[in-house]
Amino acid sequence: MNQDRKRILEMVQEGKLSAQEAIVLLDALEGGDAEGTKEEPSSLEEQWTEAPSTAESKAESNSGSTRGSTQNEQSKSKESGSGDDTFYSQIEQAGERIFDFVNTALRKIKDIDWQITQSVEVPHVFQQADEQIERIDIDIANGPVRIIAWEQQEVRVECQAKVYRVEDRDEGRSYFLDNTVFSQDNGMLCFATKSKWMRVETTVYIPKKIYKKIAVRVFTGEMTGELLETEHLIVKTTNGKVDLTGISGKKLDVDTVNGQIKVIDLNADRVEAETVNGAIDLSGFCKKVELKSFNGNIHCTLEHSGAEVIEAKAVTGNIYVNVPDTATIDGEVRSNLGSYKLDLEGINVLHEKKEVIQKQMKFKRSGSDDKTLYLEADTKTGSVFIRKANPKGV
Repeated sequence: MNQDRKRILEMVQEGKLSAQEAIVLLDALEGGDAEGTKEEPSSLEEQWTEAPSTAESKAESNSGSTRGSTQNEQSKSKESGSGDDTFYSQIEQAGERIFDFVNTALRKIKDIDWQITQSVEVPHVFQQADEQIERIDIDIANGPVRIIAWEQQEVRVECQAKVYRVEDRDEGRSYFLDNTVFSQDNGMLCFATKSKWMRVETTVYIPKKIYKKIAVRVFTGEMTGELLETEHLIVKTTNGKVDLTGISGKKLDVDTVNGQIKVIDLNADRVEAETVNGAIDLSGFCKKVELKSFNGNIHCTLEHSGAEVIEAKAVTGNIYVNVPDTATIDGEVRSNLGSYKLDLEGINVLHEKKEVIQKQMKFKRSGSDDKTLYLEADTKTGSVFIRKANPKGV
């Protein structure tokens, strides 16, 4: 009897039995011992070896509430020996079903765990002659991607894949090739990995020249680009940061859900960058800048004169805008719960509001630049800082 009680408690601790099921089993053991109408089995496992077909509904009603258990104890004390047999058989059936369910769940968990942890490494290289490639489209389901412009006149894609749910390298290579696209048609180069059951670290080398369009999409993984020249660069990631260095072109679009955006040494006409969870750090030259971050700080540094528009919006982060000392500015800064600070000479305040839940200032600044820079910085809970940019290299 004590061994059975101990076994029941251990199964509750291990999560194999619920508290209600344990109460039913303990009641059954105590009732059988008090009435002496049935010989105790030698162990708890022997109670669960046989089961009639009427088990499940009775076991569920007994485990429904404490009140139901109490009523069952009162009625059980009045039952005859045949009633005890029926009750015990129902408990045995419930226990057998529980063990079957637990064993099946454990087998599935072990199978899933094996599928996730079991993997093989598959290295592979794709190569393609330039052949007047003007557009590049890259779509990666799982893994980081890096794009580098080099002096060679060919495209080279180096892949280091980790393929899951396969047993050997041959099967892994076959799965990788079946779920990877590398093609060139009508001046467009396409590379894509379609399965999330393989993680592919991708490095793409492209000839150094001006492309019409480069589009990169990554679901899970970061994107890195170096020394790219393109009329239009589009980068989208779901869960991964974006790091771009030495980008030249007419337009840059960067969009992430969960990841930082960093753009260094930019030379473009227009840039739009937006992230839900992450900071934005942009420096270089751009005529029109639009930056948005829901949860993260925004840093924008324009190192040369000629910028026309800067629009920075944040919800929970601070905004830092550094402009050339020669800039002529027509600006507005706003913050609901934060503050603002303008560390510039020659500021002419046109309108200012300093309320508890809203702070706003409209201003102008006369500089040596002929073109006027229209600046707007708006944050809900952060602060805004407008400062003079240090010359490059200082």
